[in-house]
Amino acid sequence: MRLGVALDLSSQEPVRPQMDRTVRMLARAEQHGFDSAWVGESYHAASQPFHLPSALVVLGHLAGRTSLALGSAVLLLRAYSPRKLAYEAALLDQLCGGKLTLGLGLGGPEVAQRVGLPASGPAGAAFDATLKLLRDAWSAEVAIPPPVQRGGPQILVGGKVPASARRAATLADGFYGATNYCDDLLIKQSAAYWSCRGETGGAVATTRFCVVHEDAATARELAARHLKAATDYYTERGSWMGADGPAELELPMVGTPDEIDATIARYVRAGVTSVQLRVAPFGTPPDVARHTLDLVGRHVLPNWHGTPPEVGQEVETTR
Repeated sequence: MRLGVALDLSSQEPVRPQMDRTVRMLARAEQHGFDSAWVGESYHAASQPFHLPSALVVLGHLAGRTSLALGSAVLLLRAYSPRKLAYEAALLDQLCGGKLTLGLGLGGPEVAQRVGLPASGPAGAAFDATLKLLRDAWSAEVAIPPPVQRGGPQILVGGKVPASARRAATLADGFYGATNYCDDLLIKQSAAYWSCRGETGGAVATTRFCVVHEDAATARELAARHLKAATDYYTERGSWMGADGPAELELPMVGTPDEIDATIARYVRAGVTSVQLRVAPFGTPPDVARHTLDLVGRHVLPNWHGTPPEVGQEVETTR
């Protein structure tokens, strides 16, 4: 099990001050042994409390300000020309010293419209063709620019249906479960991924809101207060997704260090290999985020650092 930090960069305030705060937070996370920083992207019609467009630009900035591995969680393919994405991801892999993971999702048709690309975008077989194009471009005898990692960055693919888990197992390097995938869905997709992948290597990553305090009630009160802007975004759109459809908000990474440890243990049994913690959504006081990082770093992370996935061992299919 590996633990990283997922970043919330809002379009409701200037970006540079947010980045400066983020870099300070990542330095603290690195001291505790967190291994990576992840950035999502969205193409909103109005300002929102998280996810800026152009995650690769943000990651390129971070490449010069942190030595943590970098990941996208996720890039939206409908916002990119596949070949241009291959170029930019290879260059970013150089900038971060070969430590890039590329999480990919499709994005809605409105994404393409907002960036001026054809509205159809990749879907189904075209999504598969995009993954193959990326691999071919990065593995070419003369790749310009060449990625540092042989064959290019690791690719994780998200999605809520069985075909997404199969795609992740056969055409990518791993599966990515978004914040709004409830645990039932995450565990179901993880089981489907490993069933198709077997034990030949792979990854299942997820991102979770995280608030930790010595007192469980205090942790939940802080989460209710400071996560509201971000969680309401999902709730208002009916986006909390369980195994068989919409479900209520879950916050499995909110609580005491022991509760967080228990959640990670359950994820490991389900085949999850990486969790990215969203500790500083828009409006979260820096001291609350720091306290969460400190408690996880001191009391949780040492229990799991370097723990290999227990694929095939007590894999859960229900909660």
